Amino acid sequence: MPYWYRLIYFLAMDKKDRLSYLLNQYAAGLAAQEEVAEMFELLKDAENDEVLQSLVMNERYRVEPETNLPQHKWDAMWNALQEQTAENKNTPVISFNWSRLAAAAVLLILVSTGIYFFWNNTKSNPLPAQHLSKANNNDIAPGGNKAVLTLANGATITLDSAQNGLLAQQGNTRIIKLDDGQLVCNTGKQADGELTYNTISTPRGGQYQMLLPDGSKVWLNASSSLRFPLFFLSNERRVELSGEAYFEVAHKTGANGKKIPFIVHVNTASSIKGMDVEVLGTHFNVMAYQDEQSIKTTLMEGKVNVHQDGITKSLVPGKQAVVDNITHAMKVTDANVALAAAWKDGMFRFKETGIKELMRQVQRWYDVEVEYRTSSNGQDYTGIVSRSQNVSAVLKMLEATGTVHFKIEKSKIIVLP
Repeated sequence: MPYWYRLIYFLAMDKKDRLSYLLNQYAAGLAAQEEVAEMFELLKDAENDEVLQSLVMNERYRVEPETNLPQHKWDAMWNALQEQTAENKNTPVISFNWSRLAAAAVLLILVSTGIYFFWNNTKSNPLPAQHLSKANNNDIAPGGNKAVLTLANGATITLDSAQNGLLAQQGNTRIIKLDDGQLVCNTGKQADGELTYNTISTPRGGQYQMLLPDGSKVWLNASSSLRFPLFFLSNERRVELSGEAYFEVAHKTGANGKKIPFIVHVNTASSIKGMDVEVLGTHFNVMAYQDEQSIKTTLMEGKVNVHQDGITKSLVPGKQAVVDNITHAMKVTDANVALAAAWKDGMFRFKETGIKELMRQVQRWYDVEVEYRTSSNGQDYTGIVSRSQNVSAVLKMLEATGTVHFKIEKSKIIVLP
């Protein structure tokens, strides 16, 4: 159903019904881009605090019997909301007021049984109000568009500080930085020959988007690199990835009428020879950080063949190939597409994620070190948080579960019991 039709349909709704509808759509991953923008605008509006709190009250008692969480944990979450609201009552709204985010978090916990942060352990922990912000006044800003381009001749260009326009001319290939910061490789007619390669690398706290010589789009996540040729051969398009990237591969046909495959060679842990993801024209995400337990290739559109150690697995949309970094075993599972692509859309999205796996994402995006002063690994977290927020927004959401606490010391996050 087109967004304008849905909007007209819901014009008759009052504010409470509209906000409830948008939150439910967002929780289910069904919200259109315009609906997400509308939802956040409503959450930013202080006039909606009473509406939001009313929704929380109603949903708290309606959904609770359907969940497995004990009463004292709901009470802890509700108390956290009340404390946050009281503490922020006289705080001017600059961006997203924490009381409204907390209310939205609790509401989504209730209406979707866990779309914002909750836990899966049986341990009961007390929940001090605003533990993080009272411990110190430090905060860490999110990452942004940062990358370094290393040319075939070894020269480097810092893309985030480079001026827009032509950055380099390499044979028939022109490297251009657009006004929106995107990197574009424009290649004229090029005969087959010896390939030379450029590399684009993002640091921790960085991400970047580029357009390859064949028109394929690539989003590069933090602490990642992509090695690509100045031009593609007539029978094959091949790039090399370390870290994580989202690809929208352009369809290309050779002079013989055959489709030209696009191959992503994935650099893996040293104990694995590496793997290839082969596509023709499709949308997919590859997550291949060496400090993660597995390499995940998630398909959104089209078809993908994943080759690893002589084994090939074919993926259809909604499926994911998972290669274990220790055993090297590969399996195909159902994918949570929204989870895999959340980073590209500016979100952290977790589902039954352990604290250490979750904090590795925080570590890469906020360019911080993480120190653990707790041995507890028994809780899993599910949730959604914007990557444009300071790190305290993520940590406060986790603290609201009462299972973990944090302290920020300069560029270090300390995880406390």
